[in-house]
Amino acid sequence: MSRKIVLASRNRDKIRELKQLCEGLPFSILSTADFPGLPDVIEDGTTILGNASRKAVITAAYTGEISVADDTSLQVRVLNGFPDVFAARFSGPDATYDSNARLVLELMEGVPDGMRQARFGTACVWVDPQPLQEEPGREYEVSRPAVGRWLRNPWARSITVRDPERETAFWNRLLDREEVWTGYRSRMLTDQVDAGQDRVRMAKLAAGLVALPGDGEGLLLPDTRIWSVPGPGVVGPPPTNVSPSGLDPEAPGRAVNQEFWLEISAEGRMLGEINRQPVGTGGFGYDPIFVPTLTPGHESLTLAELEPAHKNAISHRGRAFRRLVKAARSAYGV
Repeated sequence: MSRKIVLASRNRDKIRELKQLCEGLPFSILSTADFPGLPDVIEDGTTILGNASRKAVITAAYTGEISVADDTSLQVRVLNGFPDVFAARFSGPDATYDSNARLVLELMEGVPDGMRQARFGTACVWVDPQPLQEEPGREYEVSRPAVGRWLRNPWARSITVRDPERETAFWNRLLDREEVWTGYRSRMLTDQVDAGQDRVRMAKLAAGLVALPGDGEGLLLPDTRIWSVPGPGVVGPPPTNVSPSGLDPEAPGRAVNQEFWLEISAEGRMLGEINRQPVGTGGFGYDPIFVPTLTPGHESLTLAELEPAHKNAISHRGRAFRRLVKAARSAYGV
């Protein structure tokens, strides 16, 4: 089987880690760095699964290759679940690994030991825009706990919103936009914890993070469930035939993508606590301040102190990708 997988990320640290997790698959591994024209994606989902699906769908649409995308959240108990889906940009538009971790520590400066629980979560999504190119009648058996579904190619028909300025309003009426964001904003702004965190600063920060995102820079895509179908060739009224704007007419995938796409998704979680200061030089992101639980022999070590093989064995991302790879092997018979 001569197929390619495009890892939907420009983050070198993440690409290196994902390539390690994809070792053994009989596919060539590329990244978005190999496709300079690939558009950025507006990650305005309220869940990591929604954001990962958006990235995978757009990467598959542009490249015409199997796309694998992931998204990660960090939920801290005394911060009412923040940074959550905002983990990568928690400290602002110019956020760095260091500034994000430092902000979490500053907000938790007065939080006592025993109340510093946190949870990492990763969702990863595999989208194949040409699943039926070799065996048109093939059925893909996706092993649990991964989940499989079929999507109709959003760009299969050249139907667009007549007035581009009204496109955002159109998507807002569909899944995972204004109504979903309103409920999410209400939940996240309800302060349910009082254990020494900087409540005033947290409230101001949270209000800015959960405002309904605008168009921003990148390709806007609503919840991909609006293109879900029971299976290839199934005729039924879709929620919409409108295609999102912004996909280059000359994108390589335009000429080869099929009408029905296969999506496989999997998630992983890891429990732990937030340390009082960064420790360790390995890993990336919040790894230097996150101490995982249930790691015999490494009880007090942060993720940044663990060897890469051990980290991948217990981490949220490692668990999610192992489940995804296992499901892909089962589905493709490789």
